[in-house]
Amino acid sequence: MQILPSRSELVEAAPGLLLVILPLGAVSELAYWLEGRYVEAAFHVPPPVIALMIAAVLGIVVANVAELPANLVPGLQFSTRWLLRIGIVLYGLNFSYALWFRAGSLTILVVGLAAVLLPLAVGYAAGKLLHLGDDASILVAVGTAVCGISAIVATQESIKAKFEEAGMSIATILVFGTFVLFAYPVLEGVLHLGQVAYGVWTGATTLDLPQLVAAALQGGGSTSLTAGLWVKSIRIGLLVPVILVMVSLSSAGRSGSPSRRYAQALKAFPLFILAFFGAILLNTFVPIPAVVTSPLASGSGQPLGLSIASAFLTAAIIAICLNVKRSVLGRTGWKYVLLGAIAWGAQSLLVLLLVAYLPLPSL
Repeated sequence: MQILPSRSELVEAAPGLLLVILPLGAVSELAYWLEGRYVEAAFHVPPPVIALMIAAVLGIVVANVAELPANLVPGLQFSTRWLLRIGIVLYGLNFSYALWFRAGSLTILVVGLAAVLLPLAVGYAAGKLLHLGDDASILVAVGTAVCGISAIVATQESIKAKFEEAGMSIATILVFGTFVLFAYPVLEGVLHLGQVAYGVWTGATTLDLPQLVAAALQGGGSTSLTAGLWVKSIRIGLLVPVILVMVSLSSAGRSGSPSRRYAQALKAFPLFILAFFGAILLNTFVPIPAVVTSPLASGSGQPLGLSIASAFLTAAIIAICLNVKRSVLGRTGWKYVLLGAIAWGAQSLLVLLLVAYLPLPSL
């Protein structure tokens, strides 16, 4: 089993990394910096569209206006294999299971579980009705249920889905993440849920962390953000068991007995996801100091919030989205959007009912 890339892989990947991945990553960081200066000055909240998302859009645009030479392709493959795995593992250092054991966590756990299980079931079933394909349905469902783009790229590598499917799933997540960002603060003005309830609703149904931060702060302030991050930590913490189930579902179509198919699923389960889980456990029982996590994972205090994890994940996102061509957009794009709407809509309505009737903790 190969743990690190070989020298020949690095040499072969260098042109694509230097001429495609690095420039697009730099442009996305510059756009993020400009956005941050404007948003923070005008609205006094962190920029909601981070470099990771800008990079996804840039990748899709470039894929449809230029044809990359063959010698650049190994750099993209290197990004989706090695940089993605390393980035996901380091990303785990941002999280801890400690929040699961705070006072009042039982209600938050119930909401978090519901927010994960319902879109997984609804998304997978609706994908079959739309004839979208199991892998594509799984990617949209996991992105909606767990943590947006990061969950999609981790799951894509785990189930060996096509890059086109991952790219379309990411584009779908971007659509609904942006909708939540603008719609939720307005809806809170109509519904008057209260700071904690609004924060839990936002944390349980917002697809990516930056939109969660911006939507929570705009709709309910710091109390809503605390509640939102609490329930979001439940969803992120469930990524490993969710991927195990998805690997099993993805393997179900293979020939052989049920026991053989399950053995295939276990064999296919990627070690880097176990390493991601291990990073969270390590940070739970032996909290890692910020001086270590800042450059490796969180980016806190770093220029533009950059860390090795965010840089590597941005590179992987660019490489994945460079596979989203016009033919794919025109042929099946509407199915992805409809599936995302069904999965996210069911999730949002269920959580809204839960926060209206369940006793929520005080913050």
